[in-house]
Amino acid sequence: MATKMSLAIMLVLAAALLHTTVAQTTHVVGDSLGWIVPPGGPIAYSTWADMYTFTVGDILVFNFTTGQQDVARVSKEQFSTCNSTNPIWHETTGPANITLTSAGEYYFIGTMDTHCYLGQKLAINVTGTSGPTASPAPPPPPPATPAPASPRAPVTYVVGDDLGWIVPPGGSVAYAAWAYNKTFIVGDTLEFNFKNGTQDVAVVTKAAYATCNTTNTTTVLTTSPARFTLTAAGEYYFTSTYSRHCEWGQQLAINVIASSSATPPSHSPPPPPATPVPAPPRSPVAYVVGDDLGWIVPPGGSVAYTAWAYNKTFMVGDTLVFNFVNGTQDVAKVTKAVYETCDTNNTISVLTTSPAKITLTTAGEHYFTSTYARHCALGQQLAINVIASSTATSPSSSATAPSGTTTPSSSPVPPSAEGPSSLTAPPPVSSAMSVAVHSFSITSLSIVIAFLLN
Repeated sequence: MATKMSLAIMLVLAAALLHTTVAQTTHVVGDSLGWIVPPGGPIAYSTWADMYTFTVGDILVFNFTTGQQDVARVSKEQFSTCNSTNPIWHETTGPANITLTSAGEYYFIGTMDTHCYLGQKLAINVTGTSGPTASPAPPPPPPATPAPASPRAPVTYVVGDDLGWIVPPGGSVAYAAWAYNKTFIVGDTLEFNFKNGTQDVAVVTKAAYATCNTTNTTTVLTTSPARFTLTAAGEYYFTSTYSRHCEWGQQLAINVIASSSATPPSHSPPPPPATPVPAPPRSPVAYVVGDDLGWIVPPGGSVAYTAWAYNKTFMVGDTLVFNFVNGTQDVAKVTKAVYETCDTNNTISVLTTSPAKITLTTAGEHYFTSTYARHCALGQQLAINVIASSTATSPSSSATAPSGTTTPSSSPVPPSAEGPSSLTAPPPVSSAMSVAVHSFSITSLSIVIAFLLN
């Protein structure tokens, strides 16, 4: 009887162990980008982190080439200053795995040369353990009336974080992405960091912002760091008076509130309507993919083209124009599966001469990338939905908004991202499958225990 009881206890302990491990998730940092100095700066990893929920027991996998990269866990202060002296944890051999053993903020950097300063840094927030559950319930609809923001002390925002205030690689999407998830309240301060004599900061009207006419400005700040305190609620527009800096994307538009949640300035794309509204009849349109960015490996990853396509309606008969330097890029039309795996061995068509023009002849989802080595993995991807006569939506594979994970409040978050390495992240564990496995295992163990005790 004692032996049976011991076996029963051991089986119960095994069941408990299963309960704690079945929901464990392995996160490949940066997914296919791996752990590198990211194109576009630290926005790559902050954007990646926003897409996931990190829980105690989860594992981070840093994929890198040994001798070319390393990874260190550091304090918040070290993260902010890129100081790698006496790290909490340091690994020089890739791939490097670390288990998240406690809740709270975690900070990781690359210690080699200037890798951290160039954006090889990751900040995440880890929540307490939670047992396997069914698929999470959909988030409740937003309240009809915005809830007032919690009172807080004034905040100083460093515009662009580590990117600073420059002509951003990839265009104005850099600063739009930086401002996207921030709440600006009266009393907050914007700090613009730049090299004196190469940039300035001009506060302008909405009309001047839209046309890049900096002849008439409200204020111009010429000395870095330039600090601007937000003294009234409303829309604020910033650019540079230097030649062509505005046209090249050195622009920032924000909405400042008094005490309720902020919304982007009115020029930002509105949320899609609950019920699609039929698009009015119009002539075919030629869209230049990426506008001034062109068709390249975008700094910051594929979010550049996702952002470009976001508020556009593509209809049968429209044309996409891909501009690039011949011999450095191409345009491949591919299937959804090829788009998601970046396996360009099988393509629908490939255009090698710029400007490459593709007429959209059928409704449905269309996927484009490049066959050049690692260009797809680095973010040279475009996914659109083409319609016949009603409003378009993004293809189902397009990135969705972060599910609620928050990165530490002070973590740098410059322009957009996604991106290299042939390494791909394992598919996420299905919650339903986890519950099924868990339930089956517990049931089986219960039967065994009952048998042993009889």
